[in-house]
Amino acid sequence: MTMSSRSARYAFIWVPSLFLAMGIPFNVINATAATMFKSLGISDGEITVMLGNVVLAWSLKPFWAAFLDMYRTKKFFVLAMEVLLAALFVGVAMALPMSGFFKISIALLWVAAFASSTQDICGDGIYLTALDRKQQATYAGIQSMAWNLGKVLATGLLISQMERLANANAWSTQTMWMAVWITAAVVMALLAVLHVFALPTGSIAHRPANAREVVRDFLGTAETVFHKRSFWGMIAFVFLYRAGEGLILMEGRLFLQSSTESGGLGLTAGQAAQIDGTWGTIAMIVGGILGGMFLGKMGLKRALPILALCLNVPHFTFVYLSQAAGPGHGLDYATIATLVSIEKFGYGFGFIGNMVYMMQQFAPGRSTMTHYAFATALMNFVLVPTTMVSGPLAEWLGFETFFIVVMFASVPSVLAAWKAPFPLDEDKEAVAAAESGREVITADDATRVPAGPRVVQLLAGKASIFAMLAILTLLIIDAKLLGEVQLKGPGNSGLWLGLLVASAAMKGFFCVEDVWVCAAGEGGGGEDRRDDLCAECARGEDRRGAGAGDDGGRAGGRGEVGTVRSAALKLQESKIQAPEKGQGQKAMVGV
Repeated sequence: MTMSSRSARYAFIWVPSLFLAMGIPFNVINATAATMFKSLGISDGEITVMLGNVVLAWSLKPFWAAFLDMYRTKKFFVLAMEVLLAALFVGVAMALPMSGFFKISIALLWVAAFASSTQDICGDGIYLTALDRKQQATYAGIQSMAWNLGKVLATGLLISQMERLANANAWSTQTMWMAVWITAAVVMALLAVLHVFALPTGSIAHRPANAREVVRDFLGTAETVFHKRSFWGMIAFVFLYRAGEGLILMEGRLFLQSSTESGGLGLTAGQAAQIDGTWGTIAMIVGGILGGMFLGKMGLKRALPILALCLNVPHFTFVYLSQAAGPGHGLDYATIATLVSIEKFGYGFGFIGNMVYMMQQFAPGRSTMTHYAFATALMNFVLVPTTMVSGPLAEWLGFETFFIVVMFASVPSVLAAWKAPFPLDEDKEAVAAAESGREVITADDATRVPAGPRVVQLLAGKASIFAMLAILTLLIIDAKLLGEVQLKGPGNSGLWLGLLVASAAMKGFFCVEDVWVCAAGEGGGGEDRRDDLCAECARGEDRRGAGAGDDGGRAGGRGEVGTVRSAALKLQESKIQAPEKGQGQKAMVGV
């Protein structure tokens, strides 16, 4: 029996178990930990600022994803990360009785987040390389269901059942949470043992000959992301589409647990977990299924603004909950569960638009998998500042005003969906390639861009890289400033708030500078600079051409391009759905 046939034969075991193992740590770190800290008396501001930082691990994973194929196998890293996660979860449990448990737990969760994101990278790689297209389609629903089952277990059933045991056995709150983390660790360890025998190895990629080739492959692939037409328009959509959701994602759950005296709903950890983690997740799954059917019938461009409305309008349920509950009195369980489930249904229905947009408009090209990884990382990155600021903002404004602010913050999401660029709609050659399952070479590929526009593309790409790195660096600084604001407390944080405003102004400056540089390059007026760029462009293409044929798929010179692909890339590119015909939008090179 071949390795491929063996992988397919036992896929009914390893596919659900793998994605269950991926779903549990993600939700334990991002949701279960928040519920625990809240019940142990940590303020909303401290929780959202610290756990918002942890989300960075999933945003930064493209920076080490390419290196995981250069040593051992995908299965090795999945097993290693599952064992490491089990050990880290035990570490969190052991830290809870300590006086400095909060800082120790955050440090351990940081490491766990990087382990979980690494497991995600290699787990997805096994799925894409061990199964063919037909098998992937067959198991697509199962892998999604298994991941969401991990969320139900981690954020719903595990907490609610442990709370019942705690009440029956008179456990302290601390003991109950120790049991939660140890149980999660045991589950991860058992899944690791199962995967030793059931999990396939996955493809083994090309091993670079030396460090220079490693760096060249990575930088060459990453740079092409910034050469995409309408790059900043697509990035604006990816960033803004989840802006309102980022504010409510963690704080909405904390609102359920907050005391009625502070304007919350006064639910126990188990009740909040059951509503948000169980009933809410079921509603989200149903919404996702119906949203996919709606999008398939309407087409992405027509459906996207409607999906944005469905994602954001249900946030009004939290406005109602905060206004109806009011300080000193809560609401009945059934009302809360119904309204939260409506909000989660809207999230599931509308979120599908974001994913399909990235698949159809941002990802297509020679390096589809890498570009899609960058898009999803940037999508998650917007959750960092919004999640971090949500807690301090809710404490400052109060829940009633905070959720009204969330509604206003959701307006840019709808506008971004309405104005989202569709640069591939006019690219008939790429559409035809996607429809036939051939390699997709988009109009912004080096082989299809004439010499003059190629210079503009190079200039715009470099300016975009500079602007993006500067903005990401400043966002990391924002995390520190927000932490200082939280520590100083009301009336003593004016300096730090001023620095936050200055940081926002600098981010705006870098974006404007990028647009100005791109416009200057396109408008001419600097022939010497253009000549230098032409020479630089030629040298870059010569370097890429020298490596044509490598598994990394580096672009060759203007007349020759390496087309050897890894199995994972072929599988992912062949899955891209073609944009609807007849929906055109003017394409811009590099901007």
